[in-house]
Amino acid sequence: MNLPGKKAPLLKKVKNFSLTFMVIFLTFSCTEFEKNIPKVDQEKTIHSLTALSEYEENLKNLTLIFGEVLKDPAARAELFSFSEINEGRDDIDYSLKELFEKGEHPLYKKRSAIVSGFTEQANRRNRLYYKINFDELIQFIKDNDISVVAPYLAEDFDPNQIEDLTLSWWTQEFENEQLALNKDWKGATKAIKMSLVGENTDNQHEYFLANDEWAMKNPTIVLGSFPDLEFDVEQINGNLKVETSALSANMTGSPVQLCDVNNKANQNIIVRMPALRLEDNIRRWPNANEMYLWVAFANDIELGSDGLPKISSDVNMPLARFTITRKEANIKRWKVSNTSFIVSAWKPEADNMYLVWGCTRTEVNIDVEGGVKASKTGVSGEAKVKVAIRNSVELVSALSFDKCFTIANNINETNQGYGYYGSTRFPVYAFGNVRTYFTLESL
Repeated sequence: MNLPGKKAPLLKKVKNFSLTFMVIFLTFSCTEFEKNIPKVDQEKTIHSLTALSEYEENLKNLTLIFGEVLKDPAARAELFSFSEINEGRDDIDYSLKELFEKGEHPLYKKRSAIVSGFTEQANRRNRLYYKINFDELIQFIKDNDISVVAPYLAEDFDPNQIEDLTLSWWTQEFENEQLALNKDWKGATKAIKMSLVGENTDNQHEYFLANDEWAMKNPTIVLGSFPDLEFDVEQINGNLKVETSALSANMTGSPVQLCDVNNKANQNIIVRMPALRLEDNIRRWPNANEMYLWVAFANDIELGSDGLPKISSDVNMPLARFTITRKEANIKRWKVSNTSFIVSAWKPEADNMYLVWGCTRTEVNIDVEGGVKASKTGVSGEAKVKVAIRNSVELVSALSFDKCFTIANNINETNQGYGYYGSTRFPVYAFGNVRTYFTLESL
């Protein structure tokens, strides 16, 4: 089964027109910002704010207008409701292009309060010196596929209680600038804080950088043309097996027996991975983590020079673009994997189980080396694996598991150094930033 999807260019083509925007005046307290600014390298990044491209200038102004629209409680409630669109997620990630093309709420099929708010802003005359060209504004959204994301807003804040909102915008150019300075940069976006209850009357904009640390404590939204970095499985190989069944992962088979004195198993084993979590975010702010998992037996898998497996009909893919939100990663929340199994029949004669984890990242080449092997004699170093990017998916971990080692750990409830899953005695395993556990049963 192949994953539907498309590869979108990193930078959308920006239409060559200038939007005539209303003048929005904002006032801020410098003392408040100095107290709350995230701990990021302001000196190296603030210079980029002095010379914005035409695209970024339009995006910034659109973001400010969006903030004015969100002063309306109905528009704010609609934004919060976008967290209900993606099943199993509590963050906000929705296409404004789609919203304005349809003009209605994506869930309730009624006139969109946000779209109505933009129309009202375009028609206002009081205290505005320039008229918004509403058609050009909407065209900019559509031409550049603008979306709104808010990793923490809906889960951590009440739309009826917030009195100010951080308005932020993301560009690929700014991210590339920062990665050139620091390959381990975790991401931040240029931002302005706006009052939702009073007039914003001072034209002295106070810019700062918003990131996870800031957004967890302050209501924050980010607008941008976020690239679709979906891993194009069909383009690579049409024979890839993708496990997408959401059948129950409850144990239904017979108990698994320890290997014999010759370290040989005598059963066909089903391996399940009911849940997983992240120790920290892998993707950069403000994107959610999109995880991939390949599973094969050691004698069936061949790694390319980039460390990722060469795809073949012998490689299973239990997870493909499995989303773990930034909030879930930050609080280390366990998430049900929705896979029925990762190995359907680990036969007695089969070799080690090999797990390769990947995550969507940006198209910036970053090389790291490392690798470990788990066996009956313990966890030890093995040949170094190059971590690089292939088709927008970066390797997170590659780890092989000896069958008898894995069986013994579960039966003997052996702590691998990461504790146990919940109140169970299933040992947790580490794969880079990924944490998970296995259940085993025989056919």
